[in-house]
Amino acid sequence: MGVFKILATGVAALALGTGAAAAQDNAFPARMVRIVVPFTAGGLADVLARGLAQELAGRWSQPVVVENRPGANTIIAAEYVARSEPDGYTLLMANDPTVSSNQYLYRKLPYDPVKDFTPVANVAQTREILLASNDFPARNLTELIAQAKARPGHVTYGSYGIGSKAHLDAATFSALAGIELNHVPYKGVADVMTALLGGQIDMAMVGVPPSIPMVRAGKVRLLAVAAPRRIAAFPDTPTFAELGFPAMVSQAWFGLVAPAGTPPAVVAKIAADVRQVLAQPAFQEKFVTSVGLEPLDQGPEEFARFLARDRQEYEHSIRSLNVKLN
Repeated sequence: MGVFKILATGVAALALGTGAAAAQDNAFPARMVRIVVPFTAGGLADVLARGLAQELAGRWSQPVVVENRPGANTIIAAEYVARSEPDGYTLLMANDPTVSSNQYLYRKLPYDPVKDFTPVANVAQTREILLASNDFPARNLTELIAQAKARPGHVTYGSYGIGSKAHLDAATFSALAGIELNHVPYKGVADVMTALLGGQIDMAMVGVPPSIPMVRAGKVRLLAVAAPRRIAAFPDTPTFAELGFPAMVSQAWFGLVAPAGTPPAVVAKIAADVRQVLAQPAFQEKFVTSVGLEPLDQGPEEFARFLARDRQEYEHSIRSLNVKLN
């Protein structure tokens, strides 16, 4: 009888514990939630995160704050979130370097991009485009390639750091076109755009959002779009595929991840509420489509599959280009 009583007590305690955990998950969030952004305030990821934070706070009746932790190609913010309590109250607005490319660029990271995070919701992406300075004499991609072949190493391109998306994309194009370009790294996208405007560099691969006002004002020239098809922001601009480079397809994405071990019910709750926010036309207009982004609306499972493909592509690209940061 004593053994049966102990077993029954254990089963009851287990049931109570499971029920308490489920109740806790269902009650999420019961306090403030933080979205950590690995970039400075005012950038694309920051604005998108603050839009989400505002909408989620209204739905959850709890504060949702954005915390900027820039630096080290997103490593500082990623390590911080990876070491946070896996309870759903600390999220990371991740992008390509954070959980895809950094693991192939650095010999050692202070976090594991695969094992230390749980995908929650992939929110939006932007296509990469090739811009040229108005001071650069080439008026199209064919002329750019001809100039680069005539004077190897003289045509310059800017990026926002060694190993950045802009660097890898330009290096990939250089390899595909069989040309030698001169890489000039800067601290950020704003510096690259300033250099383009001033004619300090000839070209750059950048995302659509920071380019829209400058392209439409005629301050820089748009030569090609690294997308499978023409994009809404610039419908008259040909893709690289149309110009003879079908392999030149590139995008940058922004999505929420949580520390590994976050309860599945909490992950599902956050993902479902983010999806409802993204479904609002007013939100899309203000924070997504109007700034040149494309909505992705991927939940945990689809986001995980997306990341698996993204990592494979980055591994192949980085190893082919032989780019290492340490």
